[in-house]
Amino acid sequence: MQHPEDYVEQVLLAAESVPPGHVTTYGAIAEAVGRFGPRRVGAVMAEHGGGVPWWRVVRSDGSLPPSHGERARRAYGDEGTPLRAGGRVDMAAAFVEPVLPVLPVLPVLPVGAVLPATPAAPAPGAAG
Repeated sequence: MQHPEDYVEQVLLAAESVPPGHVTTYGAIAEAVGRFGPRRVGAVMAEHGGGVPWWRVVRSDGSLPPSHGERARRAYGDEGTPLRAGGRVDMAAAFVEPVLPVLPVLPVLPVGAVLPATPAAPAPGAAG
């Protein structure tokens, strides 16, 4: 499945916003991004998430997809992520909402438009 590039970037930024020792859910990321649903977030994470802390994104009940198993559990131990007796993440203790950075909105100028010149800052040590 082809994912829009900006969507992939937002999903990965949301996953990266989760601090060590905590988790978020596929659904929480979908809600934060504002497009598509948890399954689409899971597909993006499966295809593009190798470079982000993927183990910090879990199902809403704290369980992991079967493919995450032992590697995720090692990461949870290293980070001190709270787990329940059955091996699921303790969502009451570990869940955080993902945070997306606020990016500036740049104006779109018509083709050929010229920006007004900005005055140059005086050189260091120059009298003003």
